[in-house]
Amino acid sequence: MRFCSLSSCSYANSVLVQDSNTCILIDCGLRKRDIRPFLQEAGLSPGDLDAVLVTHCHTDHIYGLKFLCQEKNLPVYSTPGILNELHKLCHFKTIPELTAFGGNAVEKIGSLSVTHFRLSQDVETIGFVIGGGDGERMGFITDTGYVPESCLEAFQSLDYLYIESNHDVNMYKKSTKPWHVIRRNLGPTGHLSNAQCGLALQAMDLKNCKLVVLGHLSENDNEPSIAVNNARRHLAANIPLFSAPARVPGTWSDRPPALPHL
Repeated sequence: MRFCSLSSCSYANSVLVQDSNTCILIDCGLRKRDIRPFLQEAGLSPGDLDAVLVTHCHTDHIYGLKFLCQEKNLPVYSTPGILNELHKLCHFKTIPELTAFGGNAVEKIGSLSVTHFRLSQDVETIGFVIGGGDGERMGFITDTGYVPESCLEAFQSLDYLYIESNHDVNMYKKSTKPWHVIRRNLGPTGHLSNAQCGLALQAMDLKNCKLVVLGHLSENDNEPSIAVNNARRHLAANIPLFSAPARVPGTWSDRPPALPHL
């Protein structure tokens, strides 16, 4: 199994996950003009995708979904509540196959298995553990004010982890954003800070993890070097660690860059 971020910031978020038989996209916040070029940079086209998972209905995660579904009629998976909101917000020309996850059951999408977990945002939001046909497991968690205990338990002994490290608290307190936005993002229904990300990494048994990628970094209230240095203190030295680039595709996890994106 492997994965690749296509965009990772408050402007647009989208991540590919693929094994030898199935390719899914987690979220599609990309602008219409970026969908094909960004997929092409990753060596794919819309026709290579088998499904889309939606974590929640903030614009930076769903903006491009209606355009992507015009390129290929893809099934879209999420919870009943998220799908209902998605249907109201996206104004699909042709409504895609909207498939609701059932309870805590594992959903099979081709050769991939998907288990979802409720997170803590100001709208209904979920994270995932995705299993590949090769037996590898990837955890995916962004857009949450804290890491729920259920995720800490499920994210033990992962092969890969994509985790939010959104902001540096000291930088955020000096932010030019409106106070109500700062209060929300620093609270329990906001985003994970670098420090919270580090504590979550420390609580997970990641000794056999092959790669950790930090995602959804704030472009104004964080620095990749700060986020990576913080996370490194909570991981074994032999575990590769990178931050996903903001507005451009990153590299596939099976051929990571030589140095973090700084």
